[in-house]
Amino acid sequence: MADHKDASGPGPASPAAAMNVTAIEERLRVDVEQQETATVRVRTIVHKDLKEIPVVVRRRVVTIERVPANRMVDAEFGPFQEGNILVVPVFEYVPVTEMKLMLKEEIRIGLQEIEEASVHEAEVQRQEVVVERRTGTDGDWSPQPAAPSSEDGEQSAL
Repeated sequence: MADHKDASGPGPASPAAAMNVTAIEERLRVDVEQQETATVRVRTIVHKDLKEIPVVVRRRVVTIERVPANRMVDAEFGPFQEGNILVVPVFEYVPVTEMKLMLKEEIRIGLQEIEEASVHEAEVQRQEVVVERRTGTDGDWSPQPAAPSSEDGEQSAL
């Protein structure tokens, strides 16, 4: 047997033979791109309605009644109240065998308060807010449910 090696088999490479080495390099690039995915629009609709508003109207009516008294009194006296009636005395000195003071008449001034209910029509306005959302750039507009209002009138954020 011969002790010789085949040149085509595995073995050390000759210094003249070329060696190929493959190098792989990976590069990652991160970028941000803006793209419209949805749109929201808010609009208000003003509704005007005629409403009947009940109003209570108070008015005062003054009545004056002249009541003849024709009676003698000892001294003059000032106006006085009888319930809701103000009585204003009117005096006259009349000749008698002796001079006496006679109450000629009383003028009675009454104050009456009358309350009447009436209805007035007035134009009232209220605004309705419509919030709509559109998916994509050419989708259909769909209404969004209203957010519950807080007690102070402000709406919660969507």
